[in-house]
Amino acid sequence: MATGKRAILWQSFGSPEAPDDIWPFLENVTRGRGVPEDRLRIVAQQYLETGGSSPLNALNRELIERLGAALSERAVDLPIYFGNRNWHPYLADTIEQMAQAGVDEALIIPTSAYSSYSGCRQYREDLEGCEVAFQTHTIKPFSQHPLFLAAETSILADYLATHPLPEPGVTKIFATAHSIPTAMAQTCDYQQQLTNVCQHLESLLPDAITIELAYQSRSGSPRTPWLVPDIGDAIADAYTNNPKLRQIIVIPIGFISDHQEVLYDLDILARDGAARHGLSFDRLPTVGTAPAFIEMLTQLVMAWLDGGDPNDEIPGAELLCHQTCCLPGV
Repeated sequence: MATGKRAILWQSFGSPEAPDDIWPFLENVTRGRGVPEDRLRIVAQQYLETGGSSPLNALNRELIERLGAALSERAVDLPIYFGNRNWHPYLADTIEQMAQAGVDEALIIPTSAYSSYSGCRQYREDLEGCEVAFQTHTIKPFSQHPLFLAAETSILADYLATHPLPEPGVTKIFATAHSIPTAMAQTCDYQQQLTNVCQHLESLLPDAITIELAYQSRSGSPRTPWLVPDIGDAIADAYTNNPKLRQIIVIPIGFISDHQEVLYDLDILARDGAARHGLSFDRLPTVGTAPAFIEMLTQLVMAWLDGGDPNDEIPGAELLCHQTCCLPGV
């Protein structure tokens, strides 16, 4: 298939890849937000506790490789570029590289499945802040795509295939996502999209078992209201309210890869919180390189190459990305 000077731009958040990267990365992320230095030192220590880096960049490269391989199977040889908001490779540098390579049209794939300011509009603003010399088309939040739902379902199904079915009153299942300020949540469909994914997953479970949505990784001023409950508080409350509780299962549906916030906030903090109450703790993987997720990305790219709008494949996408959608709210 001829692709001319088309390319894909994989747009992500960025992450430190070595201990020396941590402090300048955190300064980039928090610049202009008034975050105290003491708070940054706490977060820096968290990175050190999980190996001195975040796997996010490496996980993005793996996803790019899998997508490229899937396209090659369809006889598509399309360059995939990688640009970040907060760390190397920086978005502006990548866009300059694309322009020098003669790219005249690019499909932008932000690595966020859900609508919110930081997960959607801000990626668009990042792009608008660069000198882009070629035509762009951006994939909208894709959490409601049937193949994304299939990827999430496959993760829970794989777990259930090797573990006893959860028991009512004994097992509590939480789905987690990054908390955002409540004012920001009021300008987007973030909570509804997360709830829809939870309801989809519940179809695999006994009728008496539900999945409760909880949040993690909040930051910013403690005076600013953010979405709750925090996963740590939710686990403690579940134990307090149910003396028969023995097991916690957490599904991080709000993230597409097992990066720093999953590794620290769930695998360390939430796990330790469950252990303090004598509860077992199972944390399921993110969609990562699940075949259905890679197939979704491939189909969206193919729709674009065939001259269509790939967002037409995403249920509800026509309602997203309007003037008052996903505003900061603060």
